[in-house]
Amino acid sequence: MNKNLMTSIATVLTVIALIGFAALAPGLFQAMLTTIKVNVIGHFGFIFTYPAFLASLVFLVIALTPLGRLRFGDEEPEFSTLAWLGMLFATGMGIGLVTWGVLEPRYHVEAGLDRDQALLYAFNHWGLLAWAGYMAIGVIFAHALYNMKLDKPAETLLGGGFLSKLNLVSLVVSTVIGLSLTFSYASEPLQKSASQYLGLDISPTWIILVLSLFAIASSASGLKRGIKWLSNYNAVFALILMFGTFVLTAPLDILGTFARLLPEYVVQYPSLALDIGFNDPERKVWLADWLYAFEAAWYGWFIFTGVFIARISKGRTLRQLVFGVMLVPSLFSCLWFTTFGIGGLSTGAEDVFALMATLDEHGILSAILALNILLFFVTSADSAGLVCEMLTVQRSRAFWIVAMAALAVVINWLDGDIFKVILTLISVAAIPVAFGIFALVTAFLLRLRQRRAEHGVAGVEP
Repeated sequence: MNKNLMTSIATVLTVIALIGFAALAPGLFQAMLTTIKVNVIGHFGFIFTYPAFLASLVFLVIALTPLGRLRFGDEEPEFSTLAWLGMLFATGMGIGLVTWGVLEPRYHVEAGLDRDQALLYAFNHWGLLAWAGYMAIGVIFAHALYNMKLDKPAETLLGGGFLSKLNLVSLVVSTVIGLSLTFSYASEPLQKSASQYLGLDISPTWIILVLSLFAIASSASGLKRGIKWLSNYNAVFALILMFGTFVLTAPLDILGTFARLLPEYVVQYPSLALDIGFNDPERKVWLADWLYAFEAAWYGWFIFTGVFIARISKGRTLRQLVFGVMLVPSLFSCLWFTTFGIGGLSTGAEDVFALMATLDEHGILSAILALNILLFFVTSADSAGLVCEMLTVQRSRAFWIVAMAALAVVINWLDGDIFKVILTLISVAAIPVAFGIFALVTAFLLRLRQRRAEHGVAGVEP
């Protein structure tokens, strides 16, 4: 317990130091992060994409073999399939899809790409490469927790020594930073909604504080009520938004484009995922800003989301995780970007908020969007607090939610340049996290090999 408490303290001090540096020397901090991003991520970003690509292929093959029947634990699944999928979607990237569904295709088109290529890039950034990482970490932690019976896999697999503690600090810090930005993402549209529909001028600080109270209330209600119920509502509201956009914009164009581009994405997936911009400096810069930056951000979320996936997947099989965590969400992400990308481009809307206002002058869709963002945020913050609690000390979930909110308040007190600095920080912070994840995967495979040598292959149902 004391060691875990020290890990928690080290995590908090690290976050304070990072924000203090950003606040006191924003120019120097931004220059340092930009240098790292261009020279490290731009040239070696394949350390993020190649392992995710390999994991997607390996697990897909395994799922089609008898090993796909491997069950995590001896009990029946704790949640129904629909509730499970809803929780995956809400926690994995729900608020990100809502925010970027209109934005990313528009960015690419404005940069000179045609619409099809813009959508294919969005598919690649939000599809298999992202969900394969979530799925791989979820499988590792589920097997370690329920089959190997390891209480704290993130520490135990690496021996529980100094290096494992240092790795744990980096994992928790990346979770805290990522969720602090989610606070910031949610506060701006909710502030606009409060002004538009309620006539209230509420500062981002107060909105963040209220959001943290919602997240704490959700955590107090328990996993089977708070996150589960809110995730189900999230999924319904998201489907309403997507269906409304589909019907009110260009339904035939959306269907035709999706049916045409999905097979093309599958065919181009290896070349898209393995692109390194060989002998093309401009391409390397583009990769650092887009593919590598997105994948680095996913690495920052892999542990948070993967551990949460493991927590809600007790009793499920490896095959179910491959299809339910990687393939189905990737398919949905592609459909989402096709719908909102074409919807935004066809109406000229700059973002999802403008799109909803254009499609529905009565404000119903805009109100649903605001509620959807609120619920997405609450489930993300609650589940992130749960994961931080699992990685550190018991009964600390509310503390971690408050820590994320406090960091978000500081970010919103800073100017716009600092906000961009913190966004870049996610990609840079993912570098040590990536090596920590690689160490965990290696340690897991070695432990698995040792157990198989001692006991034979276990856990695969006939």
